[in-house]
Amino acid sequence: MAKPENPHHGHRERVYNRFLREGLDNFEEHQALELLLFFAKPRCDTNPLAHTLIEEFGGFAQVLDAPINQLMKIKGVGLVCAVLLKLIPAMGRYYYISRDKNIQQICSDEEAVQFFISRFHGYTEERFMVAFLDDKRKVLRCMTLAEGIRNAVAVNSSRIVTEAVLAGATNVILAHNHPGGVALPSDNDLWLTAQIARMLQTVNISLCDHVIISEGDGISFASSGCMPRLRDVRSFSEQAASEDMFLKGER
Repeated sequence: MAKPENPHHGHRERVYNRFLREGLDNFEEHQALELLLFFAKPRCDTNPLAHTLIEEFGGFAQVLDAPINQLMKIKGVGLVCAVLLKLIPAMGRYYYISRDKNIQQICSDEEAVQFFISRFHGYTEERFMVAFLDDKRKVLRCMTLAEGIRNAVAVNSSRIVTEAVLAGATNVILAHNHPGGVALPSDNDLWLTAQIARMLQTVNISLCDHVIISEGDGISFASSGCMPRLRDVRSFSEQAASEDMFLKGER
């Protein structure tokens, strides 16, 4: 008697061909995750594990955003599998930055937002970045100066001034993200921005803008009228401005 045909025979090839033919748009979330897991688990059926991960974390994006230690608690997820899952958002961010690497100048509020959207792609914790520019708004350097938790990050304004001087900058653009929130400035965001602007002025460096990024969208202080309001923010002591200050957005 002939053996019954294995229903999974050729399954991976069919999934590969479907992706090449259609892209991912028509895939269910567990199907997209199953396809991704092919590359970490070349010799087993990844469909059950894909379903388990979706059920555990709530969705495809939530799986990729989950901490690596939480991923590895799931039966069937080893180090290679967990690293692959964490690699996807990181690769996406790397791709966007590489694609936009020819951006040499930030000459408008819209360009400032677009410049930073790619750099915050995939981050689930709050971060604070600074772009250092010359007189012609050419980007001399962009760096992350602080990493925080889900909705707060400590920022040292003295370090911003030091890094700006070292970079030879005459203009600065600040940026931070509101993971899972809205791209609107909190009162604390305004206060911190005012203090940094005041400290930069002491070394003749201008603060051009502060950008807030959330869920692939962003807001510019300059275009939203927040920059003139900074002059009305109550000044604090020189000591307070030089210490670590917290960006804690209103989510």
